[in-house]
Order: sequence, then C-alpha cells, then structure tokens
Amino acid sequence: MNKCCTVTLPAEMQDVNIQNYINGEWVAPTSGAYLKNYNPATGMEIAPIPDSKSADIDNAVRAAKSAFPMWSNMPGVERATILNCIADLIDQNCATLATFESQDQGKTVASAAAIDIPKCAAYFRQFAKYVTEGIRETESSMKLVCTTSSINKMVPSSQRATTQHVASGVAALITPWNFPLLMVCEKLAPCIAVGNTCVVKPTELTSVTSYLLTHILNAAGLPKGVVNIVFGSGVNAGEPLVKHRDVRLVSFTGGSVTGSKVGALAGGLFKRVSLELGGKCPSLVFSDCDLEHAITTHVRGAYQNQGEVCLSASRQY
Repeated sequence: MNKCCTVTLPAEMQDVNIQNYINGEWVAPTSGAYLKNYNPATGMEIAPIPDSKSADIDNAVRAAKSAFPMWSNMPGVERATILNCIADLIDQNCATLATFESQDQGKTVASAAAIDIPKCAAYFRQFAKYVTEGIRETESSMKLVCTTSSINKMVPSSQRATTQHVASGVAALITPWNFPLLMVCEKLAPCIAVGNTCVVKPTELTSVTSYLLTHILNAAGLPKGVVNIVFGSGVNAGEPLVKHRDVRLVSFTGGSVTGSKVGALAGGLFKRVSLELGGKCPSLVFSDCDLEHAITTHVRGAYQNQGEVCLSASRQY
C-alpha cells in the first residue's frame, strides 16, 4: 500500500456538497440549478445534485480532450502507480463509502462494504496490473498472392500485419443507480488505464459516492482533466455528452429504452458504443437436483441487492 496516499472525506451526509469535477476542480453547474435528492429509506432530502447542462458538458469534454495527449503518452507504469493509489484510498475509506452508498441508494451497509466497495478497489488494481503486464503488441508475417497489374498476372508477395494497442480519446461513461460507485469504477479503471480520458455522468438518483470519488482521484495525484465527473439528468447532461463531437467512445449501462436512444445517437455519429442493458435471466431446476440447495440458490440469485441486478435469475423453470 502506498502510505503517501491519504484523503479526508466528509463524515456526515450534511457535510456533502456535490459539485461537478472538471479539469481537477470542483465547480458549480453553470446554470446554478440543482436537483433534489432523497434518502430512499427515510424520504428525507439529502445532498442536492447539480442539474448540469450542455455548457458544463462542453467544459468537461474540453478538459478531457486537452489532457489526452499527456495522459495517453504517459508510461503505463506511471499510470498504474496512480491507479494503485486510487485503489488504496478506496480500501482505506471502505466503511465511509459503504455508509454513504447505503444512505443514497438504499442497499445495506454490509452489502456495500463486503461487495461494492472492495470490487471498486479491485478494478483499479486489476487494470493497473494489466496495463503493465498484459498489453502486448502482436506481429505476424504471411505469404500472399496478389495482383500487381491485372487479375491474370499473379506474383508472390510478402505482407506483414501488426496489431497495436492505442488509446482512442475522450470517452463518455454513463452509469446506473443499482451499483452506483461500483459501476463507475468498473468503467473508469480500464478506460484510464489504457490512456483514454473521460467524462463520467452518473445517474442523478445516486450520485453521492461518485462525488466522493472525485476527492480520491484528486488525492491520488490524477492529472487534471483525465477524469471529469458531471452530474445531472439524462436529458440535460447525458444526451449532450453522447452527441458531443469530441467524444470518441460511449459506454452506457442502464435501461433498454434509454439504451436504444443512446445507441441511435452514438451510432449515427459513428462513435464506438458499448451498451449494457436491462435483462432478467432464466434459471432451470431439473428433477435430479438437490431441491433445498436449488431453492436457496434461486432465492439468492433473484433477490441479491434487492433484486436490482440486470442479470438476476428472476425466471425459474
């Protein structure tokens, strides 16, 4: 663990003041407007969410685009050092992050502390290792027969094919409410590990831990502009982000209806698109199974995380 990495996070929800994180700074939305946010267990209002608009997205994408040459050319070992520091800080603040996740999303503190937060740290460590040990250029040579002047005159030729791994540019990462911090980290870690920069748009329903993550990124020494987190609704912030001319990649996790709109918008602009959409999985019980074990397993598979999992086994046959 990197002992130099330390960060101080808010202790209580009343101390949380969510702001957009753009170019390494915390800034209010340009419109000055905020969305109400509620604790799902009590119905009480908690930290308001910036209602960001196109101007905020423009600022964030501009910062990410400006940071891309520096970040993509930084040696992988140096990027990995920062990713490992982020992981250390997440681990150090597991209890705090789990508590805020519960208050904002509604899942139990125990579940967040045992599953969500440790996975967040694991993603950064996994891709820190991948970027230093796993990426390799591949090269192969092959003998081909090609035409130089006409289809009737064939001459042998040698051709070499090389696969290179290069960063693409600015990515848009849009995440859902069922695993708020986990889904952000699942997208963010590989994105920045390989040299991309990004703008993250968490769901406006569960934004608290994504805001806390900005403090962790800053404390870990992540250069300005590499990661920008802009809060707001899908209409006001998500759509302008997907359509932005300087965004090269779009990764969206959420409902199928919204996903179809994201795919249409991004695909029409020839962006690279990844869609992880809603879907419920079937589970089969055969006559020769251990019925008691099958029942226990099926209940867990259907109702873990309150059943709010896109691959929950909610159809039993």
